[in-house]
Amino acid sequence: MSRKLRSLALLVVISILLGLFSILTASAAKPDVVDIRTISDSAGSIAQLIEQCISSGSMDVDGVYYNVNYPATLPLGNYEIGSEDYILLAAQAITAIVGGKNAEYTISYTEIDVVEYDCFGGKDTVLNKGQYVELADRVTRYGLTQKALPTSFNRPTDGTTIYDGRLSLYSIGHIFSKVLSSYAVDGKLPQEISFLPTHCGQVDVIPTEPAPTAPEDWFAAVIAASVDVKASILNKNVIPGSIAVGPLYVTPAQYLYLASSVVVALNNGQTSGELSVPPLNEPQNPQGANSGKIYLYDYPDMAQRTVKFCDNNGQPPNFTSSSDLGAIHYYSVIDLMARALAYYSENGRLANYITLSGFSGSVTETIAPTTAPTTAPTEPVPEATLVPTESTAPSTFAPVTDDWYANVITAAISVESYVKEKGVLPDSIMVGQTSCTYAQFTYLACQVILGINEGITSGELSVPTTKEPANPSETVTAGTLAKTEILDLASRSIKFMDNNSGLAANYMNSSLGHIHHHGAVYLYARVLSYFSANGKLPDSIAITTWAATLASVPGQASFGNDFSAYSKFLVPTLNCPSTNATIISVAKTGMYYSQGADGGFVNPKSTYEAMFNLMEYINDMTDYDYYMNTDRGALKTWSDKAGNCCDMAHLMNACARSLGVPGRYEHWNCTFSSSTMGHIFSAVLCPDAPNPNINKENGWLYADPVNNPNYLGYQNHRNNYEYSDSHMAELPY
Repeated sequence: MSRKLRSLALLVVISILLGLFSILTASAAKPDVVDIRTISDSAGSIAQLIEQCISSGSMDVDGVYYNVNYPATLPLGNYEIGSEDYILLAAQAITAIVGGKNAEYTISYTEIDVVEYDCFGGKDTVLNKGQYVELADRVTRYGLTQKALPTSFNRPTDGTTIYDGRLSLYSIGHIFSKVLSSYAVDGKLPQEISFLPTHCGQVDVIPTEPAPTAPEDWFAAVIAASVDVKASILNKNVIPGSIAVGPLYVTPAQYLYLASSVVVALNNGQTSGELSVPPLNEPQNPQGANSGKIYLYDYPDMAQRTVKFCDNNGQPPNFTSSSDLGAIHYYSVIDLMARALAYYSENGRLANYITLSGFSGSVTETIAPTTAPTTAPTEPVPEATLVPTESTAPSTFAPVTDDWYANVITAAISVESYVKEKGVLPDSIMVGQTSCTYAQFTYLACQVILGINEGITSGELSVPTTKEPANPSETVTAGTLAKTEILDLASRSIKFMDNNSGLAANYMNSSLGHIHHHGAVYLYARVLSYFSANGKLPDSIAITTWAATLASVPGQASFGNDFSAYSKFLVPTLNCPSTNATIISVAKTGMYYSQGADGGFVNPKSTYEAMFNLMEYINDMTDYDYYMNTDRGALKTWSDKAGNCCDMAHLMNACARSLGVPGRYEHWNCTFSSSTMGHIFSAVLCPDAPNPNINKENGWLYADPVNNPNYLGYQNHRNNYEYSDSHMAELPY
């Protein structure tokens, strides 16, 4: 080869190497932001690549692929990004398109991890638009909050069943890429999308094969699982969504059934034996979180009642009653049984007592169990929702003595006293040893009122499975109800619940107008309290609106602070209805909420302490939802238990104002982990705040419940600059 040709060849090699180096350098880089057009333009080739990789795997008899060699990275424009990062970007793009954003809208790039485990995916191959949009929303919220994605999500329900199985990340990547590929073609999201179903990871056992072998030693397997559950609760403040019991994976409900069965057996001297794992739903509205000691005379009985309830109802109870602590939250019962068996593992005997710390964490993203439940395990959220909207009758409903009437009357006296003192109904109503919901108390109280009118003052009462009404309302005017009308109301309350599967009425119609459900509870309590004091039913009783009843009690959180100069920050508005009965009830409940993730004050003695509790309550009970400007207002935000920054600020301000504390709207440009944008949040006036280091401006403390790590006076994001319309009394958008 001539010198000239050798030189030319060398230049060619160098050029190739430099080009390759350039490609590798570009591939290693990550974009700061990506617009929807880039994501959608790349979606077609990504969908083809994913489909090829899935198709190269094995297929079970249901047509579900497994042992898939899924690509670790995917091509996005000039970049190669992680497959999980692409799924999060695609989910955000779909959510933004639904929210009205165009193809030029940019999304911040977020690098995330994957919480890896093997699991089984469902065999369905089609999602409609509503289903994949819901899925995109859940993926977005989970990914941005946790900076990670699990390897599968609950498949969005199609409305025919409650639980529709799982979707692996492999399938989700295929779904989102096909959705955006269609959008790139005609600028519209498709009405439905077909996809390839897959299992997650390198699964060796597929759903159509025989179920895993049962543990050789059931008791040892359950006890070992309990040690793991206890450790997860103590170290991570979560109950695992899927719990290994020997070779089986069970749901939290199934674990509680097994653990309770073992506790009962050990207490009876039995140390081995075969156990069964029934399909169980998760309870829909767990309630009652307690801390304290539960003794050996009590918790085996609780375990036995839990097993019996599961056998009779196909799910654990929302709460289990204890002798000393009242209603124990479902999560705390799991905690209790795990601690009891972990103690047994170390000491060879059941503990004389178990100390509960009031666990109020959450359940992690649930892996599909070996025996799939018929209700969807909840997606993981940073907080557990403890406010009940529906209740299941306790597994054993019995008063302290055989005198049901006396116990209902005693409960009624307590309700009346509580409302007069705090201006709100108690979270639950203790009838003997049982914690009742408002609907259950209503049913019991009405039976007692009608019985007393017939000359009956003792006897057993019936307690159906009940539901709280979704939208209580009132139009009542102040006045007096005669005894005959009170009896008629009691009779109609029972009849309504009997005819509507235990659902209590949103309101009761009376000669004075519609009586709010909570107002009816208070009315029946007052009637029985009068009977206790006078030995007869009242000839008449004066009532007013439930809102006026609540407002009549200084549940004020002003604690002597003079807020008269801030009147414009105290008035109700359309989206901040601080005089509404529901808002007042939420605010007063929140004021005494001391179980927040950042602590709380059992008996608040200052405006700061009351507002700290209130923000923890709202933060723990709600989720962030992405959309623009005001859409729901405070009431619907509370009803939905979710809202964007504007509606969360409405809810916080409405509650603060209902307690007599000024609340205003702040408008800042803020930097979050994934983006920088305009942001609305509340500020409440707390001149008695003790900590000079918290975010305070002349006593105004930022109250921003859109981020779970936030607490009163602290925000997890950075405030860059304040807009000129900040410090608003009313939000104009």
